[in-house]
Amino acid sequence: MFNFRETGPGQWRWSFTFRDQTMACGEGFPSELSARKAAESFASGVGLALIDLIGHR
Repeated sequence: MFNFRETGPGQWRWSFTFRDQTMACGEGFPSELSARKAAESFASGVGLALIDLIGHR
């Protein structure tokens, strides 16, 4: 699950949590939208890596 929160004025953080463990995160984004875009880019990269891994079985 992705979570987004403001850590300070104008500072946003995204995190990806699975089974109560933070698996990945990014900090210091100037807006929630930019944090969401960064999380989307991360998710896309992970998805492509999984497709590549499965394709090489």
